[in-house]
Amino acid sequence: MSIYFSDEAQHRAAHVVHFTRLVNNTRRTLTGSSSNNEIVTCDFGNFDKKLSSSTICFQGFIACWGNAAGAITMNLKLGATHSNYVVSGGTGSGYPIAHYQYTNVSYYKLIIISGTITNYSGTGSTKCLVSHRSANGSGDRPFERLNPNASDDARIENSMGGSSISIWEMNL
Repeated sequence: MSIYFSDEAQHRAAHVVHFTRLVNNTRRTLTGSSSNNEIVTCDFGNFDKKLSSSTICFQGFIACWGNAAGAITMNLKLGATHSNYVVSGGTGSGYPIAHYQYTNVSYYKLIIISGTITNYSGTGSTKCLVSHRSANGSGDRPFERLNPNASDDARIENSMGGSSISIWEMNL
C-alpha cells in the first residue's frame, strides 16, 4: 500500500527506530571558550544508535543561570569526545542549533535545542553533547552555571531535574 502525495507516492513510510531521553542534572560553572576551541556546554551522555543510515531528530533544553556572552556559537555533536571540557571530533548538527535569549539580569534561563543530524553513520553507544565557542576567539561563555539549584536562588528547587534532550532515531 502506498500513500500518495501531490507529486509522488511514498511506498515505505518513515518510522521511529529508537527513542531515548537523556538528562544532565549536574550543577557546574561553565568554562569560557578560547582560541576558537569548542567547549562542552552540556554533556548528555550516551544513547544507543541502531542504524548507520538513520536520521537523528532531537528536541531539548539546557537549564542555566546568569549572564555572560550575548552572542556565541552553539552546536549539538554526536560521537565527540572531550578532555577538560575541550571538544574534539564528532559530527555536528550545523548552525544554528541551540538558541538562548540574552537579558541583562542574572536569573534562570533556558537554551532551546532543536534539529536533525543526517550524516552521522556511527552505531552503538554514541556520545551526545552541546558545545559552545566564540567565533572571534575570545574567552566567552553563554551563561555562568549549568543546572542551577537552591544554591543560586532559594526559590529554585534542588530537584528541578536539570537539562534534558529527547532523541528520535528515524529510518527514512
